[in-house]
Amino acid sequence: MSTDPDFSDTADWPTLAGWLESEQPGATPRLSDFERVRQLLRPCDVLLVDGRTRLDERVRGITTSRWSQAVLYLGRLHEIRDAALRATITEYFACEPDTQLILRAIPSRGLCLDALSELQEEHLRICRPRGMRGDDAQTVIRYAISRLGVVPPLTLREGLRLLLPWGLVPRRWRTGLFARLAGRTLRMLTGSAVGEAFSFIQFPVLPLVKRTETDISRLYRRHPRIFYPADFDHSPYFDIVKYPFVDHNDDRRIRLLPWKGSLGALDEAAPRQNETAREARADREA
Repeated sequence: MSTDPDFSDTADWPTLAGWLESEQPGATPRLSDFERVRQLLRPCDVLLVDGRTRLDERVRGITTSRWSQAVLYLGRLHEIRDAALRATITEYFACEPDTQLILRAIPSRGLCLDALSELQEEHLRICRPRGMRGDDAQTVIRYAISRLGVVPPLTLREGLRLLLPWGLVPRRWRTGLFARLAGRTLRMLTGSAVGEAFSFIQFPVLPLVKRTETDISRLYRRHPRIFYPADFDHSPYFDIVKYPFVDHNDDRRIRLLPWKGSLGALDEAAPRQNETAREARADREA
């Protein structure tokens, strides 16, 4: 059993723990319509988070992606069919029946349950698994919840690995080197808890496709030990659910120039473009 101190004990390295989970100075609200996100979500959707903490900044620097967290949306209690699973959830997280629940990893708590409202101020992207059948979504959720209590808070040793000068490592080597150095909790923070739940039902996230000598295609995990948030973003097996966002950015330093064009000009230009295309086609045929 590991003897490393963890961040759940406030007597052990509270400054480092607080530094990792504190927001970046000058962080601004993200462009996201949270109410619209709440309406569009379905159980087993993956939420990518563009977080604002120093931990998020470190993860982005390592993965070279704007997304720093991958969170699994569980739905409301009544949307989870297994009564025993509902009881397990209420043991770990006291909530109202209509509370929208997520599963995510936090340095001070490890893998845990939270309310979706905790992400209200973040910039979010919805990734929806494509082609899931039957009870696949419920199986993914069941496996993810079974990992509660297994993944401990981030240890001091793992926390210090985040502080390594990753910017000096060439980009093409960063994710591979990080995968070798990261412990279990650190891997969970980057999205492996969600990726492993989908792997449990043999659902591919972002696999490598190799052809065998008999011309049969086989899928392999890109990083055998770890998943990154960008894997869900780039996966051909997850659909990106678009939603309108509201611009809450009131930064006075940004100079906004009003658009002086006319939308009707686009309609007027279309006939001219079609005529030009016909003339060019006639010249080629001549």
